[in-house]
Amino acid sequence: MKVEMTHRVLDWRNRRAWLQHIRSYAKPLLLTPKLVAVLERRRPQCWSDVMEWLPDHHDLVPEFCDRMSSYYTHFKAFHGCRPESLSSYYDHGLRGQNADSIIKKFRQLFADLPPASLDRAIEKMQHRESSERGKTWLSGDDRQMVRDFGHYIINGSEYLLALAAKLSGGHYEEDYRLRLRTIGIPTVLEVDIPIELIPPAQKLEVAKMILSEWGQLRTKRPLGISSSPCYVVRSDIPAECIKAHYHPARIRDFHHCIPTYINKTVRCDHCPPASELA
Repeated sequence: MKVEMTHRVLDWRNRRAWLQHIRSYAKPLLLTPKLVAVLERRRPQCWSDVMEWLPDHHDLVPEFCDRMSSYYTHFKAFHGCRPESLSSYYDHGLRGQNADSIIKKFRQLFADLPPASLDRAIEKMQHRESSERGKTWLSGDDRQMVRDFGHYIINGSEYLLALAAKLSGGHYEEDYRLRLRTIGIPTVLEVDIPIELIPPAQKLEVAKMILSEWGQLRTKRPLGISSSPCYVVRSDIPAECIKAHYHPARIRDFHHCIPTYINKTVRCDHCPPASELA
């Protein structure tokens, strides 16, 4: 008899849910009368990057991280891109950065420019080829990504964007970065990352962020700031982990004099029929 594994996803956008889940995996660790009493009496500022506010944090934080990582099977995240077609994602999944394929695309897109100019731009980026090879960048909250990191969605590959930026020299020359906006469709992919693909340091950061939010509730001392996790996965993510996608109509634009990018292509061949969305 085959036993199906429980699928538990940490969705950072659903704060109430992951705060409630703490009781399921860390109640004996955190919800003790002694610990709660200390926090309620001292009411410290519960930062995520400085954990001294939490008694015995050197032992407690790693233990909490282990329990959290054992409870969740996936972390939900979002990847901004500008593909010409979504077929490759749904067929092959998310593949880590490959400088060779990006450079090939770069040469095709700017084939009208002198080859020497392209070679100089590529040479200036060589220091990033090995350090970024195989990596995929994702955000824990698509709303924050559209607001603060929209260049991934507007322009596509940041590596390709950096190459295009290296081509621009004089003040009156063409801004070659804008050429990237003539191909593909601005897209946000919804991805459930298997917990085993997330590096230990990033899981620890998420654990600290959850503890910070929990501590702020216990002390009744909100910090007034909030951020979402970012993930850098150095391996391919299987196609079955891509759960959905959409094409934002309006994206904050930091690379243009007009602060909002208007995307007129909000549907593609891989979007579900409008009748299914009703």
